[in-house]
Amino acid sequence: MAAVSKFPLLQLPDKEILRTIRFLDIYRQISFSLISTRCQKLVQSLQIKAEFITATISTYILISVAFPKLNLNIFFKSSVMRNEGQKESLQAPLLVHANCFRIERNDFIYSDWLKHFQTIFHCPSIASIQFRLGSYVYDLDEIKKSFGATKKLYAQHTGCNSTNLMIFQKFLSVENLNIRPEMFQDSRIPFNILQQNYATLDIKCGNDNNPAEMTLNELLVINSKSITIENIRISPQDLNKFIKLWMKGSNSRMEHLSISFNNFVRYNITAVMKGIKHFNERSERINVHRMDIYRLDGTRATVSFFVEKFDFFVEL
Repeated sequence: MAAVSKFPLLQLPDKEILRTIRFLDIYRQISFSLISTRCQKLVQSLQIKAEFITATISTYILISVAFPKLNLNIFFKSSVMRNEGQKESLQAPLLVHANCFRIERNDFIYSDWLKHFQTIFHCPSIASIQFRLGSYVYDLDEIKKSFGATKKLYAQHTGCNSTNLMIFQKFLSVENLNIRPEMFQDSRIPFNILQQNYATLDIKCGNDNNPAEMTLNELLVINSKSITIENIRISPQDLNKFIKLWMKGSNSRMEHLSISFNNFVRYNITAVMKGIKHFNERSERINVHRMDIYRLDGTRATVSFFVEKFDFFVEL
């Protein structure tokens, strides 16, 4: 006698099952997909497609699945009590919640969970990994093994200086980097990180009361296409020298530079542009001042001065 499934729904033909689960909410669809391989394939066939999937590593691990009208946040609680100095294990978590809805699959480790969501939501890659305060408790090799490569990395102070540096050794081939300078001694980002060929480099100081500083040499070693610098002091004199050196051929890979400030600060245009030959100077809207400059090879760039922002855009 054939065994009878403890889930009566599974005794129906696939067509009838699909007709039923199509009307379940996303949380019950996930729970259903975890019952068996057959159930996973049935939910996968619903063609529920995520826009992207991200991972956040802190004192906890969070996998976020973004849909057009919903963000699904899957929170994992560790199953192992660690001793002081011992790294957190990425074995089967004790609890898993999707937006406070508990989901279960006892034999799944973290990499299984990620693969499962990537499969049922048709999103094979992970868009970004974010390291936050407290993430030093995890072994970075296990994180890399469980979550794989990513195109975008968000890096904040993990709570351990050696872990901060190790992140950039383990995740080398990222295209986009978002980084906090306070991760490093004296809030100085190491040159070997700045000089990587990122498509985008976003640098933001998280301390509004004591913003970090960036020197001319640090600007000159940056080799990214698009650079965003927020709440970091760069002197008008260093910015002036940077523009002059760009006109002579430095930072040739750069396509865009944005420097923004808080508290209605703006650069003194006369100080920044001192001794720089410029053309087509104009004012557009209130408190927006633009002008064009040219590199030796004829490449044009437009520099713009706003309240709280300086913008440098290279015409390609």
